[in-house]
Amino acid sequence: MRHRKTALILSTALLALPGFAHADEAPTEVIVSITRETLPVSKVGQSVDVLTDVDIKSYQSLFVADLMTRTTDLSLARNGGPGSATTASIRGAGADHTLYMLDGVRLNDPSQVGGGTNLGLVSTDDASRIEVLRGPLSTLWGSGAMGGVVSLTSRTPTRPLEGDLRVEGFDQYGSARAGIGGKMGGLTWRLSGSTYNDRGVSAFAGGTEKDGFTQTTLNGKLRYDFNEALSLQAFSTTSHSRTDFDGYNPQPPYDFTDTGDFGKNDTTLSVIALTHRFTRGEQVLSVSVTDNDSDNYNPDHTPNFVANGHIEAADYHISYRLSEATRLLGGLSYERDTMRVAYPASWDPNPVPLRAASTLASVYGQVTHDFGPLDVALSARHDDASSFGANDIAQVTVNAPLGNHLRFHASAGQGVKVPSLYQLYSDYGTASLIEEKSITLDGGVDYGFDGGLLSVSLFTRSVRDQIDFVYDGCRSDQPYGCYGNIGRTETRGVELELSKDLTDTLRLRGNYSFLHARDGNGGLLPRRPDQMGSIDLTWTATDKLNLGLGLRHVGEGLDTAFTGMLKAYDLADLRADYALNDALSLYGRIENAGDTRYQTAGGYGQTGRRLWIGLQARLF
Repeated sequence: MRHRKTALILSTALLALPGFAHADEAPTEVIVSITRETLPVSKVGQSVDVLTDVDIKSYQSLFVADLMTRTTDLSLARNGGPGSATTASIRGAGADHTLYMLDGVRLNDPSQVGGGTNLGLVSTDDASRIEVLRGPLSTLWGSGAMGGVVSLTSRTPTRPLEGDLRVEGFDQYGSARAGIGGKMGGLTWRLSGSTYNDRGVSAFAGGTEKDGFTQTTLNGKLRYDFNEALSLQAFSTTSHSRTDFDGYNPQPPYDFTDTGDFGKNDTTLSVIALTHRFTRGEQVLSVSVTDNDSDNYNPDHTPNFVANGHIEAADYHISYRLSEATRLLGGLSYERDTMRVAYPASWDPNPVPLRAASTLASVYGQVTHDFGPLDVALSARHDDASSFGANDIAQVTVNAPLGNHLRFHASAGQGVKVPSLYQLYSDYGTASLIEEKSITLDGGVDYGFDGGLLSVSLFTRSVRDQIDFVYDGCRSDQPYGCYGNIGRTETRGVELELSKDLTDTLRLRGNYSFLHARDGNGGLLPRRPDQMGSIDLTWTATDKLNLGLGLRHVGEGLDTAFTGMLKAYDLADLRADYALNDALSLYGRIENAGDTRYQTAGGYGQTGRRLWIGLQARLF
């Protein structure tokens, strides 16, 4: 009952506040590129949240997953503390139904079960902007973009020479980040790196042994403008992580408990792109390579799982303004995914690895026409996969200003997720799997005044041929189950968002969502809370001091059909930033200030109250 009262208070607070954002901070001034063309939010027919460089620095979160909880209708499931396996659900979508990208390159790992992204290893690192689109955009981005798209943009220098340093931590956890770069003539470059070390929480909720996490990343970014029309860009990032986790007792009763298991992960992503700008648009040709090595070890340091996922991709994209009212964009893409997995054991320490590969070729296009104030975009995509054949999808979005303070937006479209290599070809795989498909309808109204903005959105999504683990219909050599296209889900919800300047120095942001997520039999979908909401207050106390308060409510939800329900919980965070001078600032935060004990996945512990103290310096 206490959590239902909290939910009522939060949602009432969002609706009761009367004002809206300053004109210079109105949503029409926010520019996004997640739609594969640079547009103001006022021209986008879907719901988009943007975390700017100012937001990222203000919230102080070290991992993208934690930052994204500030956005609307997004829930996390984390198997322990920092670095542990983490997934996000946008609008109740499946863990692998959201596409994550860094500087336009997918962060997928073909060796993972669903071929998706482990958010537990994605740090904020050198990110300067995060865009989160709620709803499908598979017509433009392809497989995986059924429930949403998350785009991270790395930092780009704007001065001849820039350098920065951030060091923070307390007790048994800490992080350091540094970068240097510059822009001189046609050359823009940046080198950056980060390190993180944490020993603070047991992955097993009832455990006493602390499971650690360490990560080191290095990034390089280079751009050369030959002239106003032609640019060459290159970007590369590499990371090494080690994560301790808990497992199952090797002796009866085989229960989940403290163990000394750990895993190592090495990821490298590189992309090179050539951009040609012309009078009516631009065209971009890019080539990228992504490589993921994941190895898990027993407590005695012997390996029990070895995997490699590799992606090679080429993409050609063009945007063209046909007239003042009509815009075109389209492109071609080709991707080859490979997977190598093995399960060493004491009786077979060097097994022959399973190898598999697939290719996906695509063509896509979109036409956007402005019918006066009404913007309509129609997009379509054709995929041809070596694993299951051809597939066609389409989507339409509408954006319509209704006077000076009101905007209506809506979309109807299909999403697609191709089966992963693991689901197709592993020991539990089914080679005859077909792609998952969804149909989503959504619409919303933005109502703005001087001082703020209120948004209300409704959506419904159905997924068919969803891939689930089953025990019936498997091959004779699969006595423990296999993957099959049997799932069907229905999800619908309501989203409320509010931003308001309470005074010249006090700003409020808030959101709340109500979710109805069911499978084909009417049962609850696992790890989809029925309600979520957050309120964030930022106060510019003085010219040098900024203070912040974040409140988050997550309602109850099903863990799994075998483990029952997850309880609702509330979290509070405090933060402060004090400028010592123009180049140096002291900052800090208290995460989970109420020391709430909660679980986002049954049996797995989460971090309690934590104090962080940091120092940020602009070197030059």
